[in-house]
Amino acid sequence: MKTWLLAMQQQLSRQVRDNKLPHALLFSGVDGAGQEEIAQWLINVLLCQRLKEHVDKTLNKASVLEEINADSAQLVDAVLQPCGICKTCKLFANNSYPDHLTIVSDKKNIGVELIRDLSHFFEKTAHIGDMKTALVNQADTMTVSAANALLKTLEEPTENSFIILTTDSSDLLLPTIISRCHEFEIRPPVGKELLAEFNQQGDDAFVNLSHLSELSDAESAVAFAAFRDMVNKYLFAHQHRADILAILVEHQAGYRWLEKIIVDMMRHQSGWPTVASNNEPTDSINKHQLWDIYNLVQVANGKLKTIVQVNKQFLSEQLLADIKVVLQNNEQTVEE
Repeated sequence: MKTWLLAMQQQLSRQVRDNKLPHALLFSGVDGAGQEEIAQWLINVLLCQRLKEHVDKTLNKASVLEEINADSAQLVDAVLQPCGICKTCKLFANNSYPDHLTIVSDKKNIGVELIRDLSHFFEKTAHIGDMKTALVNQADTMTVSAANALLKTLEEPTENSFIILTTDSSDLLLPTIISRCHEFEIRPPVGKELLAEFNQQGDDAFVNLSHLSELSDAESAVAFAAFRDMVNKYLFAHQHRADILAILVEHQAGYRWLEKIIVDMMRHQSGWPTVASNNEPTDSINKHQLWDIYNLVQVANGKLKTIVQVNKQFLSEQLLADIKVVLQNNEQTVEE
């Protein structure tokens, strides 16, 4: 479990012990922050037969797990842990526990039929014990129809049932879905504190978990640095358009990389310390023009997330064309 999840585990453990855990929970954060990890832990805690028996018997934090199995169960700073050896733990580990449902879609979006299956699941009596749980990963990918279907289940919960949603794009969820869940926003450390988590060193005070691939993989770090040089040359000398286009279309991190590069330029212009690839004169693009480019990137990113069958080739070509217009307008302004 990631170290920055400990405080959240402690809070959830207290709620479980005190029988005050919300019926619907939403774990949100950037990609890789640990949403699915903590969701799986919580569900396992809720379903573990031996842990539940001891929690029901006593509120003594020091003895909740001591009687279960000293080798397989741990109690660290009041964090509950499933025993891992009871029938429910073994079934859950094998993805065969009958009173838990994980919504998985083989398509880009979670359709309404899958959410209807979830509603029917909660209407049935539990096979083992008296508790039922459901997990909807990447809940932001639900269609509008699916989200509306889920609302009824959230509004009219069945007894001893828990629904857990995870997302790395909570802004794409319907506000009504968020309002009916207790949201737990995961905030990993940034800058040197995050680098220390991965035994890395550096001077980028703004590095965050979205840059994990560059932090943990040398090849990704080299590729990002090369792309940053290309973008600089494109912005200041109109070079490498074809190379940049290819990366935006084919590389999964292309748009994220482009956004970081533009943001770093904006920070540099504001006098904030950043990691730069060279000494390109960022001031040759004024703040307004750079802000326009940033907004263009944000709009393109939004389309990638929300349009089901987006044409990434066309979107990327349009983005570079729009950026070129901004740069040309800047050149005309400078000449005047």
